[in-house]
Amino acid sequence: MKLYICLLIAVCLSFPAFSQKEVTAYGKLNKADIEMTDCEFDKGAAAYKLLEIGNMFYDRGTAGMTIFKTVYDKRIRIKILKDKGISYANIEIPFYSHNNFEKLSKIDACTYNLDGSGKVKVTDVGKSSVYIKKINRQVSKLIIAFPEVKVGSVIEYRYRLERESYSQIKDWYFQDMIPTRYSEYEINVPNFFVFNVQPTIVDKMEEKEKEFDDVITIGNDAIQVKSSKIKYSMQNLIGIKNEPHMAAVKDYLQRIEFQLSRVDFGNGNVENLRSSWTDLSRGLMKDADFGLQLAKNVAELDPLVAEALKLNEPKDRIKLIYNTIRSSMRCYGNEAIYADAGVSDSWKKKEGNIADISLLLINILRKAGIRANPILLSTRDNGLINATFPFLNQFNTLMVYVPVNNGYVVLDGSDKFSNYQLTPVNIVNTRGFIVEDGGGKIFDVIDNTHHYDITLALKGTIDENAVMNGECQIICSDYARRERIKSYTGNADNFKQDYFIKPYPSVKISEISFKNAENDSLPFFQKINFLTNLNSSGGYSYFNTNLFSGFETNPFIEDQRITDIDFGFKQHYSIYGNFTIPAGYVFDALPQNISMAMPGRIAQFTRNMDSKDNLLNMKIDIDFKQPFYVSANYDDFHEFYKKMMAALNEQVVIKKK
Repeated sequence: MKLYICLLIAVCLSFPAFSQKEVTAYGKLNKADIEMTDCEFDKGAAAYKLLEIGNMFYDRGTAGMTIFKTVYDKRIRIKILKDKGISYANIEIPFYSHNNFEKLSKIDACTYNLDGSGKVKVTDVGKSSVYIKKINRQVSKLIIAFPEVKVGSVIEYRYRLERESYSQIKDWYFQDMIPTRYSEYEINVPNFFVFNVQPTIVDKMEEKEKEFDDVITIGNDAIQVKSSKIKYSMQNLIGIKNEPHMAAVKDYLQRIEFQLSRVDFGNGNVENLRSSWTDLSRGLMKDADFGLQLAKNVAELDPLVAEALKLNEPKDRIKLIYNTIRSSMRCYGNEAIYADAGVSDSWKKKEGNIADISLLLINILRKAGIRANPILLSTRDNGLINATFPFLNQFNTLMVYVPVNNGYVVLDGSDKFSNYQLTPVNIVNTRGFIVEDGGGKIFDVIDNTHHYDITLALKGTIDENAVMNGECQIICSDYARRERIKSYTGNADNFKQDYFIKPYPSVKISEISFKNAENDSLPFFQKINFLTNLNSSGGYSYFNTNLFSGFETNPFIEDQRITDIDFGFKQHYSIYGNFTIPAGYVFDALPQNISMAMPGRIAQFTRNMDSKDNLLNMKIDIDFKQPFYVSANYDDFHEFYKKMMAALNEQVVIKKK
């Protein structure tokens, strides 16, 4: 993280401060902003967030829903700098629309361009280009389609979001994937609300607080109170770029998070708001769309329970129930922590969101005598959770935790491609929260048993015309199996193209066959028959032994990196080669035997070459012994990977005696 801090500091020292006075009203734009062609502190950016302003305050809640609601006004202005930046004009804003928990209003949007005379032209987005799309029972999206967007355009939009809740203040992200010139978040909070604040900041954040007299309506009563207006602002923030194998981008964004922990209306009327993980767990277990689903009767599955109870081994019961549920159900939402249809209706319809399926799995497992609990999780692309803040909104999915012997399994009933023992790929090596009647606990989801495992056996015979006829057998286990099976099941032709044909344009493949695609307890077997012409010059012929390994290109070519490298799992590759050259030919040059490793041997590469007469045997082992490599070690990782790729692509040279 040291590099990241240095970069941000450099930005602040090198460029003049942006003045808040330069923030113009909606619909008004400084001509200089539309004439600019680059971001002065983040050169080459595709788009540039000129400003992002949020204002939060409390209002009287809707009758029958809550005493107060939180209201958020937000305004964003973005400059399009390059063709690929035009995608930032495709605005989609998700919100929780179920039972009108969140509502959007006061939506405005416009596009700024220069007209033929050099004046700023403002084009309002028509009503037909601003609409709300229902995603599922719980979530909808505001979609804004901006007209006349091109390189040089500026887009601007604003909206109001009302949330029928006072128990949380929405977090604020100052930073984004594109650079941000000015970001401001103002909250207006009556002093009877007590909240914890957690900033994740490496740059300078300005904070201003002012206390003022306010009037709050509770029911039919208007009450005079003291309120605080707190304004947080930051400026000149570089964009966080997508880097190969990076973790969730939000983990690297500068932000501020809030937890409303207590409400004190005076006169001894104090409400503590789920101030602990225990309170959170107990509340969830009493919720109709969560814990109460676990005791629902799903009579249609009684035969499955009876069949499972005939099996003596708990693991066999788990496997039977898991495979039955996941093969029968269609999941229409992988990000949900509350049931949508409920376990009974979802089974009848054979579809539900991830929470429906997970709660159904727990329900049936428990009836079959298996201890099982809900586990709240944040997927790797959603970011890390903060164990010090018992915030429900940190999590975006719900799965099933099952203790097994001295270990455990985590079940994802929406995953069609892995067996029950394999920790789901999107949450492996993350942290979750196991929900229990007694209180629950934070839990590290670690899988040290299963790796990304590939064994490759390559056999090639070279004739006197410098043509290699070959066969390659690939065995994929654990996470490698899941990755390839998912691709193969989705589209077998595309799978062949992506893995075997496109990466090797000089290789002619005559046949590809597969085994064990349907049996998730066995490795996925692939066999390729191929032909390739060797390069020849001056009586010498050359060939590369690096075929079908998956190491065609180096994704880590940048000299510097801000984010950590997140593979998700440990990796192991065993590559065997057997090459026969024609009689009367000799090996003129062979890649040397080599063994190298990163400091601490957290990544290793070894190669052994052995030739005798007209036969060459090769053995390569590649081990990435960590699922995660921190950016502080990137120099070592970058150098190791570069040398490994160079070694893999060394040529074997043969010549006629």
